[in-house]
Amino acid sequence: MHAEDRHEELSSRLRSPDPRVREAAARAVAAVVWAPEAERELASALAAAVLLEEDAQALAAQIDALSCVEPALDDQELDRLVFRRSESPALARLVARAARLQVCEPPEPFADATRVIVRTLGGAPHRGLALRTPGGALVVLERIEFARREVDYLSHGMTARLTLSGPGARDLSHLDLLDATPGPRGYAHRLRSPDPRVRELAAAEASDWPDSWRPEVGRYLCGALAVAAVRERDPDALESELHALFQLACHLAEPALAVLRTLDRAALPEVLREYLDDLLEQEPR
Repeated sequence: MHAEDRHEELSSRLRSPDPRVREAAARAVAAVVWAPEAERELASALAAAVLLEEDAQALAAQIDALSCVEPALDDQELDRLVFRRSESPALARLVARAARLQVCEPPEPFADATRVIVRTLGGAPHRGLALRTPGGALVVLERIEFARREVDYLSHGMTARLTLSGPGARDLSHLDLLDATPGPRGYAHRLRSPDPRVRELAAAEASDWPDSWRPEVGRYLCGALAVAAVRERDPDALESELHALFQLACHLAEPALAVLRTLDRAALPEVLREYLDDLLEQEPR
């Protein structure tokens, strides 16, 4: 955590004319779990770097680092990143996780599915993406038709006809919003809530299906949980955060472990000391 004062230096190095300096700066960003304020500045600098990058190695390092500060990206930065989605599967997944759609017309039943006209408000939804309805149900995006032809994904501002599967699709109404799920951005924001019960629940939900997270997402969540645990003053929320980290141990990387080592073990209840000891014995991924 003492490295956080380096964020201004790294932001500057991401603008260097030397691609090797830019690559090294991105790798340095990915090697640390950052506090929210530093995370925001680095997310903005990385997004700008990715949009301009012409060097393949530097670009790969920048996209990898972006996943470490993903929740700090704002909507405008995500919208611009959509235009480079085809250059990296990891970047395509990142912008898909930010997908938000609004229903423009009443849905129509179609065989065992539902057809609906939507407008993309954010991110880049693709075929096969899971979306959550306002009622909390999950639907799957089976088909996208834009300008009378089938396409693989949508970008910001596009209006298209979707075929959705899942029982929640039949309950959609005009002007309803559909959001990509699950989303590390939402969990990370809730882990910073002033309400300890919100933090406790966010930690529990983030670790409900540990094997469902891709490595870059699991790595970020472990970092967010580690920061939350170090700052936590509520014993129930702290137990939930450490338990979530134990559940997500397959994604624990050295940056999150470095944060956890700053926890005052002696101040913890016995049961939480056991959690912490088990976590610190993990081999970093």
